[in-house]
Amino acid sequence: MAGQHKNKLNLDRLAKIWALAERGDAGEQAAARNRAEALVKQHGYTLADVPDLLLTEGYLDDEPQPSAGGFTFYDMSNPAHQRAYAKAEEKKRAAWRMANRAKMDEVLARYGSEEAVFAPTAEEQAYDAVIKPFHKKGKAGQCDTWDGEHFSPSVRVRAALATVKPWPDTIPAAIAEYDYWEKLYDDRNIADSNNQYDYLGQGADFRRWALGDLINKEIEARDLSDVIIRLRFQEASQGVYNDSAIILRDLERLRAAENSQRPDPASGDIPPDRGSPATHDGNIGDSGNRTALETQNVGNPHVIDSPDMGNNERPDAASPPPFILNTASKRRAEVERILSTPEGARMSLRQIAGMAGVSPSTVMKVRSCLQEQH
Repeated sequence: MAGQHKNKLNLDRLAKIWALAERGDAGEQAAARNRAEALVKQHGYTLADVPDLLLTEGYLDDEPQPSAGGFTFYDMSNPAHQRAYAKAEEKKRAAWRMANRAKMDEVLARYGSEEAVFAPTAEEQAYDAVIKPFHKKGKAGQCDTWDGEHFSPSVRVRAALATVKPWPDTIPAAIAEYDYWEKLYDDRNIADSNNQYDYLGQGADFRRWALGDLINKEIEARDLSDVIIRLRFQEASQGVYNDSAIILRDLERLRAAENSQRPDPASGDIPPDRGSPATHDGNIGDSGNRTALETQNVGNPHVIDSPDMGNNERPDAASPPPFILNTASKRRAEVERILSTPEGARMSLRQIAGMAGVSPSTVMKVRSCLQEQH
């Protein structure tokens, strides 16, 4: 925006004017805000952009700054570094807001207000209500549990959630509901400047977790289309959902079913099958249907993964966890292990989630629990 004008925006002058707008008396504040607005308007900015503009350029920094290696886990016991870390994070969010103002405006316009974006939906309230009997407040330094679980819904919690809405019995139906919760999460994350907090009610979060498991491995694929959808969902999750064994079982079962429906060559109706890989082993469904299926795009990764989110530290989606984390307790232990290292303390929620095979919201919960314990 500023590059469209001959004169570069004088940030030094703007910072001095804004200092009066923030700390002067009532008369000085009003006059300073008017001067600031007039100064930035000719460069395509509004008054609301001023704090983010100054923050991203380092004009509002008044605390120690991170070293070249960034803050470490051990710095967080130092109050000055805690404030500096918070300032650095706010600077990132300010830059994010500047780059994604149009997305934020679109979300707010669609909902009508910021309050409406975060207002619990009727479904969220219903899901929270049915799991309330399973809630147990955690002891000092411990997280709350629902039927003994922190993050994933137990069998009884799943049954309770099904009283509000039955669980989908097909992979496409499960994908549709999963995407609904992902979209709500993303909208709230956008409105909150990409903070990546827990934006869903606990019941809805349990619902989304269980839907992911249904898509990943629990619902039986009916045909090749379902297998493709399941595989694409796994790939889009960047390692969070990665049960490849179910894909193999799906394909073997579908091929066995297809073979059982073929006429018996011994009857003389058709010549014996010589096992053409192009016809049977390589293409179970019909080629026209397969082409249409390959154009589908399923899954809805979180906002931070979109190209314009400024996150260049995504985990390698091709690298699975170093060992099989096949229980919630193992996944939680892996998240705790990563967070306890200096490197893990600097990693994004999405990076840790991809390494441990959990959702970013789960990483946030584990981190919050660890912070409570310290």
